Amino acid sequence: METKELTLFGGSFEETPVTMSSREIASLTEKEHRHVLRDCDELNESYRKMELAEISADYYKDTKNREQREYRLTRMQCFDLMTGYSRELRIKVNRRWEELEKKERAGLPASFADALQLAADQQRKIEQQQKRLDEAAQWYSIKRWAKEHGTNWRAYRWSVLKALSYEHGYRVDKTFDKNYGEVNLYHRRVFEMYENGRKWKQLH
Repeated sequence: METKELTLFGGSFEETPVTMSSREIASLTEKEHRHVLRDCDELNESYRKMELAEISADYYKDTKNREQREYRLTRMQCFDLMTGYSRELRIKVNRRWEELEKKERAGLPASFADALQLAADQQRKIEQQQKRLDEAAQWYSIKRWAKEHGTNWRAYRWSVLKALSYEHGYRVDKTFDKNYGEVNLYHRRVFEMYENGRKWKQLH
């Protein structure tokens, strides 16, 4: 869980939402994190249809120093997610929110100097998060890439994309698809290499 932070804009402070990570939700509800990620993916599909703000994606380093995907949910998004869970699990998460909000109120800056330092720390975090979000936007599923480039997704071989990824040092990420379950995500450069390889074969 992240505490609420203050952002300095033109001499005034603006509060940013408190968020809870999908990993913490998995721990509280004793669910596998991949299942919570799947639920968040499904919830984001509903948000897109309703034109509501989607759950923010982020990355963290696991015990082997590998980048892994997670989500950061606002309180309202967390409540939307928990609607499909049991009463006992909803109570656990609600109580955790209460604890964290108490800590948040106790941790507000005591002086203007403290507030400035907090704003500076937050700006660094924002820049780091934006960098991760920009990087995450470079990853595509086969169906998303095909749709955005006007091609047939069946023309792409996942085994070739996977091999190209490993050969050139790109990880293969995961996301949830309502029709196919967990699907792979490949970096934009991998798709470009794949396309260039197909064009070369057509010419020769």
